[in-house]
Amino acid sequence: MAALREQLHALLVRERELRRLPPVLITGETGTGKGLVASIIHRNSSRSKAEFVEVNGAAIPEHLLESELFGYERGAFTDAKHPKPGLLQVAHHGTLFLDEVGLLPLALQAKLLKVLDDMSVRRLGATRSEAIDICIVTATNEDLRAAVRNRRFREDLYHRLTVVTLTLPPLRERGDDILLLAEAALARSCAKYSGPAKELSPKPSPRSARTGGPEMSGS
Repeated sequence: MAALREQLHALLVRERELRRLPPVLITGETGTGKGLVASIIHRNSSRSKAEFVEVNGAAIPEHLLESELFGYERGAFTDAKHPKPGLLQVAHHGTLFLDEVGLLPLALQAKLLKVLDDMSVRRLGATRSEAIDICIVTATNEDLRAAVRNRRFREDLYHRLTVVTLTLPPLRERGDDILLLAEAALARSCAKYSGPAKELSPKPSPRSARTGGPEMSGS
């Protein structure tokens, strides 16, 4: 985590010098904090006053994902009664965080690559493209290189998204951080429920050993 903080610091210093952040891919298992890191990057960048737009490729049905990203014009499809900007346009001058990027269908990967190359987007049903200025941060919990080998992910898009790669370690590899995080979580819970301050004991009591839970004592 200390190495990750150093990477983030160097990245943000460079961004302030160039006023532009290269595409960043954040890798790590589910629950390691990829979205939090993406948010930290945005809040500490020169784009912090603009929108931070989060898109989860696993949460939006495939048939809706394209219209959500690119937007559409009136009449583009049956229910398109009013034009709607896509999330790529909403993120103009800000940051687009695309989580679970490995789940994008191949056809949408090709369109995203064109957006990154041209920095412009064409809404569904539109006849012209509109310029956008976005920083793109993506995240995945799978091995994208293996996905490229298996032809599930475009190699050209992979190289476009991995200009900078940040890797988050799982909690089981973070040693003493586990105790620090547990103590912080306990303190937050006590404050949230207005309870007395508690602390974790160094070893389990006979009762907690039987129940399989940690012992907590009032301070």
